[in-house]
Amino acid sequence: MRAESLDLSLREVLLLLDRGIRAVQAERGLVVDGVVGPRTRAALDDLLRAPTGVPRGKGMFVRSVKHVGSIEAMMARVAQAGLGWLAFQCIWQYADKKSAVWTGFSRHAAALRAAGHACWVWGFPYAGREAEFVDVLLGTATGCGAAGVLVDAELPYVEAPEAAARLMAALLPAARRAGLAVGLTSYGAPWNFPRFPWAAFTGVDFAAPQIYDASNNQGPGYAQRSIAAYRTLGFSRVVPAGPTFGKTAAQWSALHASLPVPDGAVVWWDWFNSTQNPFTWNGVRDFVVPPRNV
Repeated sequence: MRAESLDLSLREVLLLLDRGIRAVQAERGLVVDGVVGPRTRAALDDLLRAPTGVPRGKGMFVRSVKHVGSIEAMMARVAQAGLGWLAFQCIWQYADKKSAVWTGFSRHAAALRAAGHACWVWGFPYAGREAEFVDVLLGTATGCGAAGVLVDAELPYVEAPEAAARLMAALLPAARRAGLAVGLTSYGAPWNFPRFPWAAFTGVDFAAPQIYDASNNQGPGYAQRSIAAYRTLGFSRVVPAGPTFGKTAAQWSALHASLPVPDGAVVWWDWFNSTQNPFTWNGVRDFVVPPRNV
């Protein structure tokens, strides 16, 4: 789209360019001054090479908007930690009771987008209730201007390949029509879940393995082995999901010191747990996301 087709003045074009440059600098943890030096140029080049449908930079799962507080408090924390995106929960389905649905974060999402950050939405589906899940997930995402959706498919889909296929057959085409990317977040150690229908989900844009290892029993190199396993399963893009719970400060630092970030994005579970472990915020702030592999 050409600038003249939008009836923009040169001053307005320059203002938009400056805001865009500053947003990229904030997302990558650079000095936010609007000056395109070598590091900012490298970040811009990396951004232009980036595949579509994958989050950029550092993200955080949000279970409830009440955990982030006011818009001002949320934006201050986003800036302090250098977060580029947040993923808000919008639906959690159960076997035997009404689904829990959250929709009260549209103003928070708008504030994120206005500051150059991205909003995603996520939900936990239950096998056999796919139609409701897709309707709520996509309706919420389009309503708040989200970049895409994350499906947190876990135990309800173990040994349920037909339901998994039904979910993705309903979700993927509808998301494509709405211009939304789709990600899967699930078990970080897929070798422990051979009866999970992994193949049904490989059509997503990226996977976010939950590399939590809360019991510290997955052995050395867990993060690397998790990402490699997802690659073997057929997920070409991986956004690792690290923990903000169940770790001492030393354990958290050790895990993240070796956490690979192969596709330019990482996400943590979650905002609430980060408030319980204050050392997490500084760790997220100091975590450096390397350029994407190209």
